[in-house]
Amino acid sequence: MSLRCGDAARTLGPRVLGRCLYNPARALTSLSDKKREFLQNGPDLQDFVSGDLADKNKWDEYKGNLKRQKGERYARKPDVLTLESAGEAGNTPQPQPQSWNPKILVECLTPDFRGDLKAIEKVALSGLDVYAHNVETVPELQRKVRDPRASFEQSMRVLKHAKEVHPGVISKTSIMLGLGENDDQIYATMKALREADVDCLTLGQYMQPTKRHLKVEEYITPEKFKYWEKVGNELGFHYTASGPLVRSSYKAGEFFLKNLVAKRKTRAL
Repeated sequence: MSLRCGDAARTLGPRVLGRCLYNPARALTSLSDKKREFLQNGPDLQDFVSGDLADKNKWDEYKGNLKRQKGERYARKPDVLTLESAGEAGNTPQPQPQSWNPKILVECLTPDFRGDLKAIEKVALSGLDVYAHNVETVPELQRKVRDPRASFEQSMRVLKHAKEVHPGVISKTSIMLGLGENDDQIYATMKALREADVDCLTLGQYMQPTKRHLKVEEYITPEKFKYWEKVGNELGFHYTASGPLVRSSYKAGEFFLKNLVAKRKTRAL
């Protein structure tokens, strides 16, 4: 038996989100301000030595509160739009998840959806802050490195369309180095990405996961990565992370992205 989203919501009362139910009237939090702040900041060594977590009997309570805080960190906004349900009629309402806590940065790393612009549009307009899609390598090595169904041109269309339908979203992509590309190809790729209005770029060293994967053709020096970071900044990327251990989800970039998102939201008000 299959239920359409609207029928399920009317039948079950609380709204349906995937396999889970949530009640829109639920309290934002059931934890005290002190406990919530402690969970957000996380424990340090002192907490385990002489603080709240020095007693092992307190660990289960801490883990339970952590799970509760994780489930309560969302706050539903009344102005969230209803999206069309994928694969169904355009007028079929889809239950909309509660909006993110404004302190949480939402980044989505997407596929190319095989060039489906409507799918790209749906994700770009879903309320996220950062739309990420990786071109992976220079155009000359696409066929060698990526799935045959993917291409540099198709990835560029993804990044461009996301910005066209939502100019305020931050677009981000990543390139692996060490697959046999040369300097001219890297520069031309970076230039094309910036001309497509991509905001953020990460460059990292390709590592061979298994013997069945492509071999590493070159280990790029830290100095060379620093050079590409400088080139990225000169080309006008808002943020360029370049280093041997940098990946598309580079942790050090979160602080910058959060500030960039906050500035754009302030300008929009």
